[in-house]
Amino acid sequence: MIFTETREGRRFVGELDPGMPVVQGIRSLVEDYSISSGWFRGSGFIRDPLVRALQEDGGYGDPMPHPGHYLVVSFEAPVSQRGEEADIAVRVLLSNTDGTMVAGQLEEAISASLELACQTYDDITLRRYHDDEINNPRWLDVSVNVTESAEVVKSGRVAMEAMPSRLLEPNEMPRLKVGDYLQHPRLGQCEVVKVIDDDRASIRMSTGKIAQLHLGLLSLSRGQRSQGRMVYDAQIRRRNR
Repeated sequence: MIFTETREGRRFVGELDPGMPVVQGIRSLVEDYSISSGWFRGSGFIRDPLVRALQEDGGYGDPMPHPGHYLVVSFEAPVSQRGEEADIAVRVLLSNTDGTMVAGQLEEAISASLELACQTYDDITLRRYHDDEINNPRWLDVSVNVTESAEVVKSGRVAMEAMPSRLLEPNEMPRLKVGDYLQHPRLGQCEVVKVIDDDRASIRMSTGKIAQLHLGLLSLSRGQRSQGRMVYDAQIRRRNR
């Protein structure tokens, strides 16, 4: 199960002009605005959609044309990564002029007037793979993005086990200060260079790179004093199964 808290993101609203290709337009927005993980929702009208219907084996069939104008009843397009490319799966429920419903994965369509809302999740990257057992793509894992570098900290399945630090009383969680050190089980010894709030701190790793940590991922215990500074042992917090 993947279920993670995310706190950094952007929100967009806009319209795909009449005559614009829908899926191609979303791909262009993903590239132009550097969206690695996010979610598009749509409302309005499209025409001449190519839709891949769900099959008995759980996969999608060949794209089938549906000429004419359609009302968009539901339009959901999660954005994640598969390999080195963005994975965008546009799933729709459409109704035409006589009330016939079409549902499935949208291969392409033309905007008649499609309004979009997008929420990005900039502090994480979700990765997909094709699950042969269900014959459909699934999220494989999630990684936490380094905020002041183009690289990401590969955290395996750490972020999906995130719990808000509000679950601990204030007097139970040591209060970090600039200059303190964390002994992190995956990142090694890191120096606290900025305390943003009760839930977030910026750290300098041994490589010199700066990363932002969500303290809700960690349980801190007081370690030992070294050269006048506190060194805290950090353990990754896990949910009760």
